[in-house]
Amino acid sequence: MDVSRQHWSRTASMLVLVLPLVFWSGGASAATSLLPLAPVTTAVSRSDYGLDVFSYDTQLNAPSTVPALNQLNMGMQQFPNENQWSWVTNTYRTGGTAPVSLADWGNLLQSTNNQGLFIFNYDENPTFTGGGTPADATQLTQYIVSHHLPITAIVIGSEEYGAWDYTANLNPSVSAQYYAQHAALIAQAIHAVDPSMKVGVSFDLGQGPNSLAWDQTVLRTDGSSINFVSIHDYPNQSLLSNSGLLSALPSEIGQAMQFVHGEIAANVPASYANGIQTWVTEYNPYGEPGPQSIAPVYGAAMVESAMLWKALGASKLFLWSYDGQAHVATPGWPVATSATQPYGLFALAGDGQTPELPINTLYPSGMALAEYMNAIGAGSTLSVWMTSNAIVGQVGTGVSAQVFAINTSAQNQSLPLSTTTLTLPAASLQTATGQVTNASLAGSAPALTTADPNLTSYQANLPTFQAPESVYPGESVTLTGTGLGVPGTPSSVLISQNGINYGGPEDGDAVTVTQSTPEAVTFTVPDGSSGPSLTPGSATIQIETAADVVSDVQSMTVKAPPPLTVTANPTTVYPGQTLTLTGSNLGSTQGAGYVEISNHGLNYGAPPDAYTVPITSWSNSSITLTIPAGSSGPALAPGSATVTVVNNAGIVSTPVSLTVTVPPLTVTANPTTVYPGQTLTLTGSNLGSTQGAGYVEISNHGLNYGAPPDAYTVPITSWSNSSITLTIPAGSSGPALAPGSATVTVVNNAGIVSTPVSLTVTVPPSLSVAVLPTIVETTSPPTTVYELNFPPWL
Repeated sequence: MDVSRQHWSRTASMLVLVLPLVFWSGGASAATSLLPLAPVTTAVSRSDYGLDVFSYDTQLNAPSTVPALNQLNMGMQQFPNENQWSWVTNTYRTGGTAPVSLADWGNLLQSTNNQGLFIFNYDENPTFTGGGTPADATQLTQYIVSHHLPITAIVIGSEEYGAWDYTANLNPSVSAQYYAQHAALIAQAIHAVDPSMKVGVSFDLGQGPNSLAWDQTVLRTDGSSINFVSIHDYPNQSLLSNSGLLSALPSEIGQAMQFVHGEIAANVPASYANGIQTWVTEYNPYGEPGPQSIAPVYGAAMVESAMLWKALGASKLFLWSYDGQAHVATPGWPVATSATQPYGLFALAGDGQTPELPINTLYPSGMALAEYMNAIGAGSTLSVWMTSNAIVGQVGTGVSAQVFAINTSAQNQSLPLSTTTLTLPAASLQTATGQVTNASLAGSAPALTTADPNLTSYQANLPTFQAPESVYPGESVTLTGTGLGVPGTPSSVLISQNGINYGGPEDGDAVTVTQSTPEAVTFTVPDGSSGPSLTPGSATIQIETAADVVSDVQSMTVKAPPPLTVTANPTTVYPGQTLTLTGSNLGSTQGAGYVEISNHGLNYGAPPDAYTVPITSWSNSSITLTIPAGSSGPALAPGSATVTVVNNAGIVSTPVSLTVTVPPLTVTANPTTVYPGQTLTLTGSNLGSTQGAGYVEISNHGLNYGAPPDAYTVPITSWSNSSITLTIPAGSSGPALAPGSATVTVVNNAGIVSTPVSLTVTVPPSLSVAVLPTIVETTSPPTTVYELNFPPWL
């Protein structure tokens, strides 16, 4: 165990079905009753639980050790937890003798009626001249058998996947392939001496490509030779509240077990996979010590973890540790350092050093576990229920049962039992002896779901593909091979360079996969759109299927991107015009790329520029944009300009020259013969989507209408980019247009002036008068009434 490392849980669906509690009011405070749930029930014995003890621990030599271990009543111990120690000479590689020898530990096992899990030193042989070998394993197993030591299991090394272990490892290679091949030989050598000995290998709970590659290589190589996988879990790397700690454990333990079961299922044939157990050989809820280590909540956390690991399918759980060297000069987290208040570091019992408890005195965590283990005794039945606010375990059946109830919330609760109601203070463990859970806890909905026992998802072959010799950032690359995934479910491409990982399930930097089939996977080489761009040099590449099966690691070379070439069409442009840039290596998406246009000292489009360039589409071979026309900054002015492309990887193209002209503002009139008061429609292009500062000017016999300086206006009723509707001046502002010639000119919002259009002004249609006789019935002589019809301009 190395506290500097971290275990990150896989982001996956939880193995627990979380259901709410039903609240009811009563008494001084609100209480709860659990929804009907069916428990997970499993056989359990003291040999399912163990402690980590150490060859360097002088505490184990104290007379009070055996009584304390008997009080804990756990059935196993793991030893020596020191990878630079020789079991033959009981010495360290750096010199000195260990206080606890293999023989001493054997006596301790016999005195406490415990079984032993021995860590075979894969890192080095007993003479410190190289790594552990099958011959060393044979010698060790023969010694165990001949001396009748109660050691029933051997794990090959400890955290061999971890770089923190490499300095101690005297094997010539630390690769997964080398370890897996030699672990198989070591396991076979052990079984040749003692077929009943359980043999395990190191399994990494990490989710990165290196961790997955390790696990899958080891499982595929050793699946037929081993009995269990050895996992270490220290899930929480920051201090949680009491309720936060207890409520986090179900999902953390559930996700870890789901991952282990899934990897075994995917990488070991079912005929072997069904025989591979999961042993949690190091576990503590925290990766660093904290003040909760000496508080009752830690006892609740330990009992909760012990029940959940077993309910979710772990065969063994070893707690780190019996004595975790609780006295530390400079603790990494806030701890109690007063001489009157002890503190613990992963410990269940104090080691007697100031300000420790008296040697081998149990902490609250140890006392809670002792009560749980003594309820189990030699063997019993464990039933576990779960809701969103509680974990309830029942050990045994009938009147001899004992209930362990953990309130994972920050509020008080009540739990109905067979003859009483158990009060559960916030974030606490409460027990009841001679009780069974109330019948209301029975039902059909499962509280916890374990992994599929059939293990049917084995994939016979690893993905295989031909790695490209070289790639460049932003390039679209297709990998071809076999077993690259399943139809409809994309695989992932994993790339590593300079300590940065791309594309894994927990990597912050992505690899975009654009197409995925069982025979081909197409992806874009990281170019800065997610995380830093790849840089020239070496890199590695893998493929991971949706079933978490990872290919072998392959090498490739990253080279600088080829030149970014661009051509413009057209090269003579005007404001508002659409321009298409074509080229290569522009980048599959814009990302951080941009187009910059420079014109008469003004720059548009680069991140520092105040003015933007509207981009409508971007692909690896073309970019479509609009020439700035005044929507952001001034419109481009006639004259020369340059356009430059910078792609997402920061590669800059050679500038392309443009000639900016006045936008063509074409106008036609309908009709061209008009009279005052008539509606006139002007149609054309580039008139502007809105009038803004635009206007229409009409000139007639030396008089001008409509321009901002003109005294007389032109009534405009609508304006769009393709048409303008107006009324011929009829005297509302200035004199009406007089018969003869006239011109009409449009000036748009950008100040672009159209070519004048000629009009012919005529006299309005003649005034017509209709005389309609009307008979008025009066006594006077008849009167004739006339109706006058006037033209509209009068």
